[in-house]
Amino acid sequence: MKLRRFVITMLAALPLVPALLRAQTTALKPTPQDALGPFYPQKWTGEIDNDLRSLAGKSFLHGTPLALAGRVLSTDGKPLSGATVEIWQTDDTGKYRHPSDDGEGPAKRGFQGFGRAVADTEGRYAFRTIKPVLYSGRPPHVHFKVVASGHRELVTQMYFAGDSKERGFALGFSKERDQLTVTSTSIRDGNRDALAAQFDLVLERT
Repeated sequence: MKLRRFVITMLAALPLVPALLRAQTTALKPTPQDALGPFYPQKWTGEIDNDLRSLAGKSFLHGTPLALAGRVLSTDGKPLSGATVEIWQTDDTGKYRHPSDDGEGPAKRGFQGFGRAVADTEGRYAFRTIKPVLYSGRPPHVHFKVVASGHRELVTQMYFAGDSKERGFALGFSKERDQLTVTSTSIRDGNRDALAAQFDLVLERT
């Protein structure tokens, strides 16, 4: 009788197996962590919106404009509404707005240097910036820091397809570069050639 009940129980559970397998295979892989780097902004004061190409009413007209957007998601695929997304990067000369680099040099030229956005109800975020450039052997990259309630803080970097190889000292940077690399597309921004890229960010629960 015990064997019969066991068989009946197993047969009844069989229809659930495909669904369970689908649930497991659709789980999202967390975005790999990457180095914070030495140029995380020291002071998040003043103008810290999501438009790095405009500062104090001055437009930054150098470099290649980049429309950067994506979604912040949990590993179960749910959007993380209200997540805070911070980015920081170089200007078109390879300089950071940081006391250890060019100080306020980028800002004096109208480049904000860093910005912050809050994900909407669908987990979407967006920034207006430029494509960063190579400096000191490092490929063009954008730094990210993402904070969402109930999830592990994500610090990572975004790289560009075809230009993501380290040319110098690479120790300490993520080896999962393929997951951090985006393929940008050409667009028009007014009368300028520009790029668009999507970088989705997946956070682990704490």
